Amino acid sequence: MAIKVQLAVDMTCQSCVDDVTHVLKGVKGVDKIDVSLDSKQVVVEGTAGPLAVLNAIKGSGRAAVVRGTGSSVGGNIGAAVCIFEEGQALKNSSTPRGLARFVQVDEKTCFVDITVSGISNGEHAVAIHECGDLSSVPESCGKHWNPDGVDHGNARAGHRGDIGNLAVSDGWGDMAFETNRFKVWEVIGRSMVIAAGADDFGKGPGSSKVDGNSGSGILAGVIARSAGLFENEKQVCACSGNTLWAEQRLIDKGQRL
Repeated sequence: MAIKVQLAVDMTCQSCVDDVTHVLKGVKGVDKIDVSLDSKQVVVEGTAGPLAVLNAIKGSGRAAVVRGTGSSVGGNIGAAVCIFEEGQALKNSSTPRGLARFVQVDEKTCFVDITVSGISNGEHAVAIHECGDLSSVPESCGKHWNPDGVDHGNARAGHRGDIGNLAVSDGWGDMAFETNRFKVWEVIGRSMVIAAGADDFGKGPGSSKVDGNSGSGILAGVIARSAGLFENEKQVCACSGNTLWAEQRLIDKGQRL
């Protein structure tokens, strides 16, 4: 099924439009490109996933933000957001230190990107948990989401909530991936938790088959529905007054979340 990917892209002139168009023409699966300088918006149609499209534009040196995806025949397939706002790392701060976005690409594929800052360097396990209760992180979040009743493992063959490890350097880390193990509407209302340590993917002793020996959760947030394709046209962040791509540029530099 062909999909549409909507992005906000930092463009200032016709040369920018030409460059973005040229870059996207080189992405396999891109069939149609609509670039608007006035709205600073790019809409791509085809079989290419949002990760490939986003990486291509970022590879050209421009800041870009995925705004949503949808079927080529119309309709919001599904989108959600998780703001990490509770946990040990935030006891003395009211500022969120992490964000995860979920966009349903098609009936089978979900695109996820995660960004965190202000936690220790190294690898940190990430997982979707059963409950959306942040009253006492991490215990109130419940166990890893595991509707199939299998042992903990990796993102391909473990709990359906197993995401893998997020690498943090200089207090900053991010990851983006596409998965067919869950759909947006299955995880809305649950929580996503970032653990203190790395995930051993079920290959170690002790609690390895339960949580990968990753330790206690240090950041957590509830996964909530968000705007989908063409449902949110704002270009300015209400928190800072920056444009979306200015925010993304700061995020890419590790200066803002």
